[in-house]
Amino acid sequence: MTTIDNFDLIKGLMSFEESDNLFMHLQILRRGKDHPDLPAANKLIKSWLVRSREHLDSIKEEVVFLCEHYKARAYISCAPKSIEKLNTLILCKLADNLHTGNVINPWHVFNSACGELQGVERRWVVDIDAKDENMLFSIERGIERLWINAHQEYLPDAKAEGWRVAKIPTLNGTHLIVRPFNLHEFSKRFPDTEVKKNGLTALYVPQCICEKI
Repeated sequence: MTTIDNFDLIKGLMSFEESDNLFMHLQILRRGKDHPDLPAANKLIKSWLVRSREHLDSIKEEVVFLCEHYKARAYISCAPKSIEKLNTLILCKLADNLHTGNVINPWHVFNSACGELQGVERRWVVDIDAKDENMLFSIERGIERLWINAHQEYLPDAKAEGWRVAKIPTLNGTHLIVRPFNLHEFSKRFPDTEVKKNGLTALYVPQCICEKI
């Protein structure tokens, strides 16, 4: 594997313009497991509020450069989030810190709020940490059946594929970006597959990291 470059796939998740006051949170993260020789290797290098497809295009060169330079990975949220709600959450966090006397770098407050904030559309990340095509197929069919069972009253008008938003390649497998389904039933059948209700997905992983796998 050379690199993981999901810029075009991620743009397919973005149907908003800057005037919509929405964003997707992009972070460049240096992870400890990629740098076992470095003490305290986990580090947030930089983050952006991506406001449109054009904005993502405009920062791609910088994102790729920083990932290559720091041997870091770029991740992005899967669902658009509200700028207005982000501002409110940041103010609440700052006020709470002032009230409790908890002194925290505002940069960390900002990034914490970006990650904590829920998207305006519910999109989950099903993290399939394997490259077994049979496993992937089984999980996809399992989600599809759960989706159909939950939407039978709308079928055949509702499409069986209505659960799927995107399929994103990752370093160790695949992220399925999906709409909510019966997580309780899914977990009974696939107990080892993690589902993140407000997760990030891979945007870019440089060759120097991919070659280690």
